Amino acid sequence: MANQDFSLSGAVKVRPAQQKDAAPLHQFCFPERDAKEIADELKADLAKDSQTHRLVAEVSGYPIGQIFVKEDANDPEISTVGDLVVSGPFRQLGVADHLMAAAETTAAENGAETLEIELPASEKSVIKRYKDWGFSEKPLVVLQKTLGAAPEADEEADAEETQEEQPVETGSEQQTLLED
Repeated sequence: MANQDFSLSGAVKVRPAQQKDAAPLHQFCFPERDAKEIADELKADLAKDSQTHRLVAEVSGYPIGQIFVKEDANDPEISTVGDLVVSGPFRQLGVADHLMAAAETTAAENGAETLEIELPASEKSVIKRYKDWGFSEKPLVVLQKTLGAAPEADEEADAEETQEEQPVETGSEQQTLLED
């Protein structure tokens, strides 16, 4: 058989998720996860009292990608995006761009003025992609304490390092907590 060139075309539709999307999402986006877990998460997101809006990208009636937008319970002007997943064969076709645009619209329609996502610093390519969509890094300090562990022996060195650091501006609530 001789090589033949042909083109494929199809439409990508981004829409709110439905419960019937659980099985295709499992098959095309989350094959490594448990199908029941995906169905339960979707059911929770679709509940009337949920602050999460899950969107799917659909091709020929099959969900091939998804993203969620979650309203911040403490600040209605902030929403979080997450779980952006596109099935492998569709990743180079701009499906993620359509999902992100729909997520931005959904967030704005629900009163958000800011979108956020938390990512590990090791996810450099993912961070770059979010920066391409207009996200910027904000300073964040994550403090962690291992419970039940013995204190470090070199507390004096830690104290010296802390004294050399510039003071960090905190919100009024945190400043009040620190002054008490």
